[in-house]
Amino acid sequence: MLFDTFDRTGNAEFPFPKQVVFHAVCAAVEGLKGMEIDNRDELASRVDVKTGMSAFSWGEKVSISVTGNGGSGATISVQSAAKTIFGSATTHGKNRENVREIIRRTSELLAQDGSRWQEEMGLIADPMLSASSAQSVQSVADEITKLAALRDQGILTPDEFNSQKARLLGS
Repeated sequence: MLFDTFDRTGNAEFPFPKQVVFHAVCAAVEGLKGMEIDNRDELASRVDVKTGMSAFSWGEKVSISVTGNGGSGATISVQSAAKTIFGSATTHGKNRENVREIIRRTSELLAQDGSRWQEEMGLIADPMLSASSAQSVQSVADEITKLAALRDQGILTPDEFNSQKARLLGS
């Protein structure tokens, strides 16, 4: 592709708390050649990155934000725009490549170090307890799915299903 005519965005969801994902994003950018953190706002979970000029680009302004999805997941949103008045038409696909590279490197770092960072940040009290809780939630969900199938087959009445579901959920 000779010209890339749009600014680029990319999103990815990770099964780690927002603080851990923010840490991974910053580490990813710091480890990528040609990228430099221009502004880092941990409270807002936002990172502004600048890239230098290259044979393929006049440079870019990259903004990354991290949003939490409950306590156990977070989504990153990466937006890249050319620094020039001509917009992305002069990047030759570099914007898209940088968005992908930030997401890829963040994912690698989380796979490699995410659990350790989570423990170091005090976001997991006991890894064995967390694993056991996750298995418990999964087995309850499995049981409810089985009960729903029995209800759908007409083996359980809706009242019996609701009663058994309430028992499993402890309500």
